Amino acid sequence: MATPEMKPSSIEIRSDAGSFAQEVVGLDVRTLSNEDFGQIENAFNESGVVYIRGQTLDPEDLISFSKRFGAIESHPRQEYALEGHPQIHVLSNIKDGERSIGSAYAGDEWHTDLCFMNSPSRMSILYSIEIPFDDDGKVLGDTLFTSAANAYDDLDSEMKDFISDKRGFMQYNRRQEIKRLERMKDHPRPPLSDEVKALTPDITQPMVRTHPITRRKSIYVNQVYTFGIEGMEENESAPILKKLCDHVTRQDRIYRHKWQVGDILMWDNALTQHKALADYRMPQRRKLIRTSVTGTEVF
Repeated sequence: MATPEMKPSSIEIRSDAGSFAQEVVGLDVRTLSNEDFGQIENAFNESGVVYIRGQTLDPEDLISFSKRFGAIESHPRQEYALEGHPQIHVLSNIKDGERSIGSAYAGDEWHTDLCFMNSPSRMSILYSIEIPFDDDGKVLGDTLFTSAANAYDDLDSEMKDFISDKRGFMQYNRRQEIKRLERMKDHPRPPLSDEVKALTPDITQPMVRTHPITRRKSIYVNQVYTFGIEGMEENESAPILKKLCDHVTRQDRIYRHKWQVGDILMWDNALTQHKALADYRMPQRRKLIRTSVTGTEVF
């Protein structure tokens, strides 16, 4: 019995200017074949950052695409959910009256999404709707990425041994209160509700994370949510954490994504860290919507 002939792929996956990020070209994600999806997922697991330009999606399209990678989870802070779509988190500095329609200037320091949860997101998928520009037409609000896996590979053996069995304190509630006080004047954030606090207690996570699919190891501490090392005083652990974070975010590791309207940008929360540049202010408008795919416990 003859086997069916495989159709040649119409997509191209290419590295971005020598960085670890990869771009998928020649694709409308609304009509994605299983074969092409398999190629994209393999590239994603390998590199940790994949982007696709020129998409035209409604919220249901974004949800459908995201579900191909796994179950979608809702962000603990539902006040920034897209109306009618609790699985979609809005990132925006646009206001409806006095209230921001989304989380304004979110992620403007190096971090990993939902690392403060027992089972952090496998991946985040961000879709651009409005992008800010300056008066000269320069795109603002770039997103920076670094490979925490490459950074682990480059660690000296002494530091690898030191962090191999250590755990870092992840404190979401503490960080959110710091950010709330910083944003009181321009984009005030409501205090965390008791319900959100109950969902996001302080936890510890391994300082070295193993990727659940490839088994590659990464440094799993970040500038935003890691406040200490278990078994050490906070002031004692601070210089160690700073050294690790500086190592992860070294300039030569960074991929800088310059946004276009219609971009899908996906990142692996086990392999990478990211940071959004808050170099824009109203009337420079920015609006993106994000889904998160459920992940595993950190090991």
